[in-house]
Amino acid sequence: MKENNDGLVEANFMQKTSALILPCLASLPIMVMPFIFGAVIDALSVDPASATFATSAEISMIALASLLVSLVLKYLPPRLTSLVGLLIASAGHLISISSVSLDAMFFARGLAGFGEGLCMGIGFATLAQIRGGTKLLAYTSGVVAALSLCSFQLVPVLQPSLGAVAVFWFMLAVTVLCIPLVIWMPRNKLRQTQASTGLGSLLNVRSLALFTIAFLVSAGSNTLWLYFEQAGSSVGYSLKEIGQLGSVILVPTLLVPFVVNFIFNRTKTIAPILIACLLSGVSAFYYAKFGSQALFAAVVISMAFLYVFLLTYIRVFSVHVDHTGRTTAAVGGADSLGMVIGPLVAAFTLNLNDGFTPLSSLGLLLNLMCIVPCAVFVLSRTARIQRGLS
Repeated sequence: MKENNDGLVEANFMQKTSALILPCLASLPIMVMPFIFGAVIDALSVDPASATFATSAEISMIALASLLVSLVLKYLPPRLTSLVGLLIASAGHLISISSVSLDAMFFARGLAGFGEGLCMGIGFATLAQIRGGTKLLAYTSGVVAALSLCSFQLVPVLQPSLGAVAVFWFMLAVTVLCIPLVIWMPRNKLRQTQASTGLGSLLNVRSLALFTIAFLVSAGSNTLWLYFEQAGSSVGYSLKEIGQLGSVILVPTLLVPFVVNFIFNRTKTIAPILIACLLSGVSAFYYAKFGSQALFAAVVISMAFLYVFLLTYIRVFSVHVDHTGRTTAAVGGADSLGMVIGPLVAAFTLNLNDGFTPLSSLGLLLNLMCIVPCAVFVLSRTARIQRGLS
């Protein structure tokens, strides 16, 4: 890669492709979490509360690894970091396939998550420093949607022959196929000038506001998404039909990159985030208000599109706010952190024995809470402008 006078790096097609695909490994488990959640329950014969610990281990380690990358970015060579991440994730999937106890599964999913988080952090940071990387960040959602679409088609078909752990075989195959891509990742560490200054460059008001929004959006949406299989079954969907519905849900998300780039190129403001959060809260409110399969399908389709749009726009907007890539890596970690905290809050505070209505209330609350960091971001930006004029 060759650095330009504007501080961005010129990259060829394969270098861009590698930096685009590798971070998607950490987003894929989030999208297929209903399968992973069900696989833990079926493979180990445990209750949903116990399965939540195993799935939370993976997502929490994705968050931890991604946040670590954002903090020590200037010390990490992208090629070696991504290779180590892929190998660790592969080991985690292999151990998951052979796990016979919850403790072993907990360790395996955590291992897989740490490897995936390394790939997420270093991939997003690399994209943020590439010329044209802002647009490429939007396309990560399309790659994840395509991979998720494949999983919803293949996993139910593979389950009769591979059993409950079919989803782990799928994840292992995708991870192994990504290993050759590390050849095109940068060999040298990312630019010291933009990756230095320690915590101070990351812990600023605007970066923290975007981190908080990503966390709340993820906690609100993914908590409901985690129970997609169970909620679908409650309205009469079979496992095969749930897989088909999941495929239908993901088709509109393939359009997200084009929608995000179209809106971002015309606004470059936080307003689309606020509007989408409000719409996402409305969708969450109706998640458990369905009276038919058709209404349930309409609600989850809108939820999925808004969630993918929000996280994609936040990542793209984070590059506009901070070109170092540190905020972008941290936002990826916030998404994963929300996926951990949200389900844990639901598992320990909500009574779901009589239905999923409490989930709707939680999803609505968390999405509406995004109003606060959005307001803080606007106030911070206004203060910066006023200081510049004075």
